[in-house]
Amino acid sequence: MLSPDVLARYAEFEQALTQLIGPVRFSAETNMRLERMTHLLELLDNPQQTYPLIHVGGTAGKGSTAAMAAAILTAAGYRTGLHLSPPIQILNEGYHINQQIVSTSRLVACLNAIQPAIAQVAATNPCGAPTFFEAQVALALYLFQQEAVDVAVIEVGLGGTTDATNVVPAAVSVITNIGLDHTDILGHTIASITEAKAGIIKPGQQVISGVQQIEAQQIIAQRCQTQGAHLWQLGAEFGYLWADDGSLTLHVPGHTCYQVRPTMLGTMQGANAACAMAAVAALPLVTSDTAAIRKGISTVQLPGRMEVVQERPLVVLDGAHNADKLYAAIATLQALPVSRRRIVVFALKSGKPVADLLPTLLADTDMLIATTFRVRDLWTPTDPQQLAIAVATLAPNCALHVIADPLEALMFALSQATPDDLILVTGSLYLVGDVRAYWYPVRELLEQAEGYNAGTPHPFLVFHSSKEGSS
Repeated sequence: MLSPDVLARYAEFEQALTQLIGPVRFSAETNMRLERMTHLLELLDNPQQTYPLIHVGGTAGKGSTAAMAAAILTAAGYRTGLHLSPPIQILNEGYHINQQIVSTSRLVACLNAIQPAIAQVAATNPCGAPTFFEAQVALALYLFQQEAVDVAVIEVGLGGTTDATNVVPAAVSVITNIGLDHTDILGHTIASITEAKAGIIKPGQQVISGVQQIEAQQIIAQRCQTQGAHLWQLGAEFGYLWADDGSLTLHVPGHTCYQVRPTMLGTMQGANAACAMAAVAALPLVTSDTAAIRKGISTVQLPGRMEVVQERPLVVLDGAHNADKLYAAIATLQALPVSRRRIVVFALKSGKPVADLLPTLLADTDMLIATTFRVRDLWTPTDPQQLAIAVATLAPNCALHVIADPLEALMFALSQATPDDLILVTGSLYLVGDVRAYWYPVRELLEQAEGYNAGTPHPFLVFHSSKEGSS
């Protein structure tokens, strides 16, 4: 029986990190300063230099691609660290060893070890104290050193050029498809966003590009040329093909893998799987066979990414928060072989372009429940009344409700749904995390994570829930 203080221990860990959030929750000028991150890692003797890395950026699919690459490496027998962001429910979700979430106890021990360096940076660096996200990245890089990983996969947090992860000397960089997101920080055009994302490309690297827009491809190719990096472009040097039976054929230079079956829903997973396989194939001194590729890709199910948590009614959680991601999510749902009434539970981060997102979301939506999410780190939600006004303007025939509490919004949706209906929770990964606790309570996740260190595996990236509910 585990100690009943698992929640208290986690609360202390969370508080130790969130206290680094300043009076202004986020500003690019304050939060995105690589000098501070470099200083912190130097004080820790640069743990990121002790193992090979894959660095994964982009707009759409970077988390899925990173998780697939890590899963392939694990299946191939390598001890693999994976850092993902943002977390959905608990901060532990950002830290994985061999596809297992790392326990709070282990994270606290590592955080305690790096706290003196955090304090020294705060006291001496002209840019000030490390940020909430910088501390998380440093914790991951230090943890992976302490865990003696053979390789680590690091997901970019925001942008690329000035993101805290851009201090890693990655042998391979991956840039997945580009879309309009974080425009207030990265710019309002595909070109400006691509320039920011391409900032992770460094001299001599192997670069894996999954971008689809010609303009973005040209920018990445030019960056590779100026940096002396080697480029594999999706659709040229590597690619994928869906078969009628729902399996994938993936090919990279020198290797073709047939009959790959992703667990994650959506045709976009073809590109993600291809980028993951290419990244592993390009990593020096690493080998993976067909069995490892098939096993790795077939065992990844990221929470909150087209995640089915209940079947009757069908409940899908997807943290799509820009137009491209919403379009992909809706297209995946429309491809389902049955016709269902669709109920949407929806929240957005403040500052998102509501008018740009709603038309795709509202097509064929019968009911929308505007809600919020719990503020727990850098971002705050849009007022649900503002969402409701925009919905009423664009879709006057859509049944509309405003319920500020996300769990109450979910319960209302369940009460209104018949067993044959579809409930989609979307618009924000933070909203998804709040409602996901209905099926996966935080205490249970934390207890399972502690069980990992005691020898009980916690398949955080492997489970595929098919719970049946009643309403």
